[in-house]
Amino acid sequence: MVLSQVTRRRAVLAILCAFSALGAVPTPKDHFGFTPGDDYKLANYQEVISYFQKLAAASDRIKLVEFGKSSEGRATYVAFISSAENLKKLDQYKEMNRRLALGLATPEEAARLSAESKAIVWIDSGLHATEVAPVQQAPHLAYRMITGETEEIRRIRDNVILMQVPVINPDGLDMTAGWYRKNVGTPHELAPLPTLYQKYSGHDNNRDWFMLNLPETRNVCRLLFREWFPQIVYNQHQVAPFPARIFIPPYAEPLNPNIPAAVMEGINGIGAAMRERFARENKAGAISYNGFDAWWNGGLRSAPAFHNMHGILTETALYQYATPKEYKLSEIPERFANGIPAREPSVFYEKPWLGGRWALMDAVDYMLTADFAILELAASRPRQFLHKAWEMAQAQIEAGQKGGPYAYVIPADAGNAWQAAEMLRRLQGAGVEVRKTTAAVEVGGKSYPSGSYLVLTAQPFRGYIVDLMEPQKYPEIRSSANGPVKRPYDLAGWTLPYQMGVQYARIEQPAAIGSELIGDLPAQEPPASWLPKPGAPKARVAVYEPFLPNSDSGWTQWTLDYFHVGHTVVHNADLRAADLRSRFDTIILAQQTMNSILHGTREGERSGRGEPQGEAAHNVQRPEFTGGIGVEGVRSLQEFVKQGGTLVALDSATELPLALFPIGVRGVLRGGEEESAGGWSCPGSLLHLNVDTAHPLAQGVAKDAIATSTGGQAFDITMLPEFNQGDREVKVVASYAKTNLLASGWIAGERIVAGKPAVISARMGQGRVVLIGFRAQFRGQSFGTFKFLLNAIYQSAGQN
Repeated sequence: MVLSQVTRRRAVLAILCAFSALGAVPTPKDHFGFTPGDDYKLANYQEVISYFQKLAAASDRIKLVEFGKSSEGRATYVAFISSAENLKKLDQYKEMNRRLALGLATPEEAARLSAESKAIVWIDSGLHATEVAPVQQAPHLAYRMITGETEEIRRIRDNVILMQVPVINPDGLDMTAGWYRKNVGTPHELAPLPTLYQKYSGHDNNRDWFMLNLPETRNVCRLLFREWFPQIVYNQHQVAPFPARIFIPPYAEPLNPNIPAAVMEGINGIGAAMRERFARENKAGAISYNGFDAWWNGGLRSAPAFHNMHGILTETALYQYATPKEYKLSEIPERFANGIPAREPSVFYEKPWLGGRWALMDAVDYMLTADFAILELAASRPRQFLHKAWEMAQAQIEAGQKGGPYAYVIPADAGNAWQAAEMLRRLQGAGVEVRKTTAAVEVGGKSYPSGSYLVLTAQPFRGYIVDLMEPQKYPEIRSSANGPVKRPYDLAGWTLPYQMGVQYARIEQPAAIGSELIGDLPAQEPPASWLPKPGAPKARVAVYEPFLPNSDSGWTQWTLDYFHVGHTVVHNADLRAADLRSRFDTIILAQQTMNSILHGTREGERSGRGEPQGEAAHNVQRPEFTGGIGVEGVRSLQEFVKQGGTLVALDSATELPLALFPIGVRGVLRGGEEESAGGWSCPGSLLHLNVDTAHPLAQGVAKDAIATSTGGQAFDITMLPEFNQGDREVKVVASYAKTNLLASGWIAGERIVAGKPAVISARMGQGRVVLIGFRAQFRGQSFGTFKFLLNAIYQSAGQN
């Protein structure tokens, strides 16, 4: 075919315009003044975002959209990167993808939409802020996607819409970059941050993906599960099993049965594409099937898997920050922790990494390889990914229609309404439809009135609903017939209504239930019984925060803020001060070992994951962030209690008063016992409690409450009955159930803690020590046990 002169002129003009536009796109080095990934350099948030803003101003292949605010008020952005033609029709593709992902399309329409739409791939960076490489690779990925003219990149732009979140935790990036810049070139170059790198949660910001307590989580879930529904969600991290250079799927056992098999097959296929690309590029050290399992729900890569999305996690090797490290062969171990050889090829570690120089730029380069392996796979089969999303949604809806379970009914009566609404509001935030009944419902011989909440499982995200509403039964996978049980990567059990103290009934078989869809439930103030009493003296509360990042201290502060309890964050010097009683009514020690409370990081010691280099170590903590409360702090805390104060110790922090306070209580669990030897093991499970509801500390707690335990502590009272009175009185507030202790998850050695006290109030002088053998405020999830903590606070000021 011969082109007309006009057509040729238009083609030439289009090419010239394209080259002109690309010429205006700044390189990362042009903008930053260094290449992100360079040794000893870290870009901060404003530098990264201003680069993406320049890209958006210079190219029609990127659209930058603000989608929310961080915990500290920084704007967060998602960059849509694709061809200019695709971005012009972005809203159209969004709607097409929504109809497929939610199973709304007819079979004929689904076939057409799958052929016409574009695959959507999500890639985020910087959730864990001290894992610095993902953010530093973000500008490289965007620049290559916008300016690249290889056949592969053009095909990706044509067939894929990349949703890139360059910095998912802006607050943490600024903390980390600022800290490193302050310390680089000093003996403190590799010192760890002495505080949490995200408000309340720190590292637990990747443990909030079904609870949605954090604004960052809620904002991202809106994009993922309510608006865009990407087929692939790639969440980048940076802690590979040493000496591997990157962990990629497939994940290790066990597999959660509520994740669709098609999702796991897809994840395994993506992992295979990644492994092949690493091999093709001769990048050693890619490992799979090691450590990170497919059981847990609650992370940014795992929650999408329950939403029919291919949730991908990689963990690239990190030394520390932007400091390079030269590894000798002698530093490479013979085996990984799971027993697989580390120096010889194996099925899931085909090309071992045997040492050498490892720098931040190497990690950036590995991440880019993973990026383009995923993007190329999506670009080569967009129709399959799109139609598969529709197929899985249809399968989930059909499974729900058949029952087993069919629905959950949640009463909205006064005793259940607020906590139920809080739970359902979180489910809605993750794309779950909630209804209200229009007539009474009979379940198991009990009638639930009109106006009760109803969650049908005939929804595209049925797996997510069932996984959160039902108890977990962690499978016992062993290395041999009598070997120890493989521990879960995170929790073994997390059943949401159990944690939140919500009453509900399961409707097993299909039934005609009158109901209507309701809109998003608004956030509500807690009932008055949960809040400080109006007009009553306000408790003066202190929360101890060490110079070691402690997420449990952060979640304690979240809980107090949630219930409008004013508090002061105190550090080591504050607790060493005399006369604490004149300042505080309650002092809270969140989960932390006694040793770390007493000593923290000792001055002059190496700290963090860094290693000494040359003659001088560079990972010595700054002196102002060393030490603990010491003997002086213990003495001050003892006097505080004797003079009428309340000391609350949670989980492992109970070690300190148990060992150093004369309170007539000892800990049952000593630690270090192996399951194979019959010892107690609870790797994150839900346990039944027997609660003395007549005790003031248990006001508002259910008689058969359920606690989240990650091992924790159980107690024995050593005080003889004739001495157990007056200013030495010890009372049991709650005990672990004598039988059927496990509610959800997995435990071993149940006999060791069954029937033992779990919550104790011990008088000491005019005050008392409250020992809670688990985290009553666990990750802001365990509404059913919050009141143990709140009651202790309110009573310290005479509010109850």
